[in-house]
Order: sequence, then C-alpha cells, then structure tokens
Amino acid sequence: MPSKKIDLFDHAWQELKRKYVDEWELTEQDIDWLTTTINSLKVGGKWTIPAAGVTFEKIGHDHLRLEGIITDDLINAFIAIEKTKKVAERAAIRIDTEKAADYVLLHP
Repeated sequence: MPSKKIDLFDHAWQELKRKYVDEWELTEQDIDWLTTTINSLKVGGKWTIPAAGVTFEKIGHDHLRLEGIITDDLINAFIAIEKTKKVAERAAIRIDTEKAADYVLLHP
C-alpha cells in the first residue's frame, strides 16, 4: 500500500511541476536578476526567497546549495526551488538540492 501512496504523490508532483515550472517561460530578465544576485554574494552568503521560505547558501563562484526551507506551504517552496534551478541552469549557475538542505521546518 505505501508504494501506491508514493506513486500518487509522485504523479501529483510531476503534474504540478509540469504546470508551474516546465510550462513557465523564463526571461532574460530572470537570468540577469539571478546572476546579479548571486554575484553580489560572497562565498558563505545567504539568499532567501521570503515568499517561499527557501534559503540558499553560496558555496563557490556560480555555485549555490539549498540550505533550508521554513514554510507553511511546501508545494510553493518546491516550485520556487525548481524555478530557481531552471533559471540557474540557463545562467550557468550550479545549484545543489539533492540531500543538501540542513533543515526543513513546516509550520501551521
């Protein structure tokens, strides 16, 4: 039974990702904004997306790591992370998200 729940969640996430990330058209302004933001940080600096509760740490030149998530809307946080990854890929900025977060805190 747990396998069906995982499959259902994965299917739902893939549909949300397709609709809100894959079909989202990024612009040159998005790329310029992210590049400028990342270039303004020193290694060890933090960048937070307040509306999503997502924080990244700069760990190298053009290299970020997902530090953590504090949110009451995990789906919104995941969408923000995926959109950031999409822009970063076009801007040649590496973002580590797999097993990278130090913390994920959900609050009501």
